[in-house]
Amino acid sequence: MPITPGFKYDIFISYAHLDNITLIGQTDGWVSQFYKNLNLMLAKYFGRLGMVKIWWDTRKLDGSVLYDDSIEEGIKDSAIMICLQSSSYHGSTYCLKELEIFHTKAQKESIGLKVGHRSRIFNVLLNNIRSKKWPEQLSGTSGFPMHDVKDPDNAEKMGDAVDTLTPEFKTQLQNIRDAVFAILTDMAKTKTESQIVAEAPKKKEDGFTIFMGEVADSLRTPRKRIITELEKKGYKIVTGVPPPDEAAAHEKAAGEAIKNADLSIHLLDELTGREISGEAENWYPKKQAELSRSAGKTQMIWVPTETDFTAIEDEPYKKFLEDLEKGIDTGKSYEFIRGSKSELAQQIIDFAEQVKKQNMPPVSTSESIPVLLDTHFNDQLHAFDLSRILVENKIQPFINPQEDDPRKNMNLMGERLSQVKKLIFMYGSVSQEWVRERINAALQLIINNNYPIEDFFIYMAPPHKEAANLSFNQRLLKVNIIDSSKPENVDKEIMQQFLTALKTTGK
Repeated sequence: MPITPGFKYDIFISYAHLDNITLIGQTDGWVSQFYKNLNLMLAKYFGRLGMVKIWWDTRKLDGSVLYDDSIEEGIKDSAIMICLQSSSYHGSTYCLKELEIFHTKAQKESIGLKVGHRSRIFNVLLNNIRSKKWPEQLSGTSGFPMHDVKDPDNAEKMGDAVDTLTPEFKTQLQNIRDAVFAILTDMAKTKTESQIVAEAPKKKEDGFTIFMGEVADSLRTPRKRIITELEKKGYKIVTGVPPPDEAAAHEKAAGEAIKNADLSIHLLDELTGREISGEAENWYPKKQAELSRSAGKTQMIWVPTETDFTAIEDEPYKKFLEDLEKGIDTGKSYEFIRGSKSELAQQIIDFAEQVKKQNMPPVSTSESIPVLLDTHFNDQLHAFDLSRILVENKIQPFINPQEDDPRKNMNLMGERLSQVKKLIFMYGSVSQEWVRERINAALQLIINNNYPIEDFFIYMAPPHKEAANLSFNQRLLKVNIIDSSKPENVDKEIMQQFLTALKTTGK
């Protein structure tokens, strides 16, 4: 099933076939690499490969497909369209027809051509094409540049689609990924007219609620600004607790507010904040963070990067912060972040989107065996190819978000570790040290939470490496090396042994 109700596909990619012709020495064309990277990046946000259904013309894989019929069907069954606009696109009658068909059908649908302020047509620019030359159906849309022209106002430079192996490609594709994720998430909440008529009336949902904990005076100004930004994004913010000098009343009111929230946020620094009357050595910011953990609520605990715990005079508060950062209370679901105030609002929004994603109803895996596939962005294409093989063999990969810092996203990794018994770490272009750090971080989570993990696998992808040079062995858990790093095709015997090992579960 797709993410969006009432549609067969979430995304239709409209492109000119000339833009996907491979250059000398390449195995995949530009559009193929765009599709693979976007598919995997969205899978990481939604948690599983295959949750987002993408239609794009793959006639080279099946010569029996009737172009007109199959494409028009895909267009009419898709929630959004990604238009890869280029000079070749303008020269293709078929491409312009695809755009016209989607534009017309979207206008007629009950949800309309726009969801909030976002158009259901994504205008991705492979060349620096001036807006006055865009097809009429793209007027009023925001362009997502994927070309290498540094100055888009320079009308004389058309440029080329940005190289898929460059940091620029990663950054620009992440912008598209974020926008696609946002509109698909919004559309997933929207019922079609037929569903609304068929279903009994339901109580209106209040939306995603965030509890913002009490703060010290030093953080009141940034907290106020952040609340305003979050409310503009549509989040419901609960704040205003505590009542003055009433410990029992505070605990009851704060506990109820936290219970009804989807996420609690606690901003802390070296200052303790206001002390609770009647509770020695306890303060409102600390107390509310503790109440949230006692309720089992998902938390984000943030401190400024420059916070020096050694300078804190109150020992109970100092120990409280040190234990949080060390992860002493790892049985609770929280994310501890050191960051800058300028990035705080976006960090909260990103974390809230992750929590929303985790709370989405699980998708049936048709009795597939779940595994966790951990990869860095540099190895995404290898991870995509491996994921496809796993799905074909009824092994469902959970995709873990990539980070340059191997110790990030530990809260999300922990959530997914609880759902699998096998871990696969992709080792291609990324450094051996990065993979080792990811293994150590996962191992720490497994030990602290007693997760029933049976096997670790290192999947070696190109470029070629010598397995004998690796030092991934752990004292507490055997690490299995799968060497598929040679440039030629994957060894079928090695792959079969790998698949068999993934499907073999200890009693």
